[in-house]
Amino acid sequence: MNLIICYTPLQVLIAERIINLYPNEKFYGVMLCSAKNQKFEYYVQRLAKKCDTFFQMDQHIDRFNLLKEIISLRLKFAFKKFDKVFVASINDIQIQFILSSIQFNKFYTFDDGTANIVSHSVYYVDEPKTRIRRFINTLLCNKYSVAKLKALSKKHFTIYADLPNIIQNTEYLELFPQTESDVAEGETINILLGQPVYLDKQKNIELAEKVIKWFDIHAYLPHPREQYKLNQVKYIETPLILEDYLAQEFKHKRCRIYTYFSSAVLNIKDKIPNIDVVALRINVENPDFIQVYQLFEKLGVTIIDIRE
Repeated sequence: MNLIICYTPLQVLIAERIINLYPNEKFYGVMLCSAKNQKFEYYVQRLAKKCDTFFQMDQHIDRFNLLKEIISLRLKFAFKKFDKVFVASINDIQIQFILSSIQFNKFYTFDDGTANIVSHSVYYVDEPKTRIRRFINTLLCNKYSVAKLKALSKKHFTIYADLPNIIQNTEYLELFPQTESDVAEGETINILLGQPVYLDKQKNIELAEKVIKWFDIHAYLPHPREQYKLNQVKYIETPLILEDYLAQEFKHKRCRIYTYFSSAVLNIKDKIPNIDVVALRINVENPDFIQVYQLFEKLGVTIIDIRE
């Protein structure tokens, strides 16, 4: 039996590809849900269907419930044995405690998203050694850290071809095999990805409405954190995440995706024939957002400057 642990819907998509590589082996699937919504529930069910055994847990961020969940996971997985283990979020403390509870022969990592190819992300620094973290690790015997798990990984499965990752030994996975799509002709549908850039809701609305008008946007895919409504555009209602929705919806239609600095577009760029990606450069001061634009430039994403 192999163990595969997922933390996000994108990780489930990648996990499905990994499971397909081992058709004659059984998988124990684990989904730790950091949010409770329609999208997470949809991908929980997707992963469950791919696995012979399945376990799901909703996560909490307050210290009391976090400690309870760690103890519960320790007891749930104590002394379980697995052949291969596959993990993306090697920085997650609950995942580290699951790994500390089990025995396994081989350890593999896979992509969590663009955090794997951005050198300042959590996967390139070890965890902060706070007093509380050290206490919990010692009390409940956490044997692992980001650095230790990277050193332990025999291979890293990635959806980003020819880019440096958290370890050198990588294997490329086609997230959306080219055979699933045909190059389409005809009208191009323009979609804007929602992104709550500003704390001020009205500023977000004004920015989106300007983009909708300037670029003839036909449809809008809202961000889960949005707390405002646009009136001038059709909303896309789907339980699918961006990558999955586009791959399924635009097999035979053309689409152009407009984003401010959503790194999710890198997961589809050049992977689906019918989809073009355009980034809109806006005024931002957050260094993380600026670095996303730098990554876009490095990877050849078309950028249109709309700053005033």
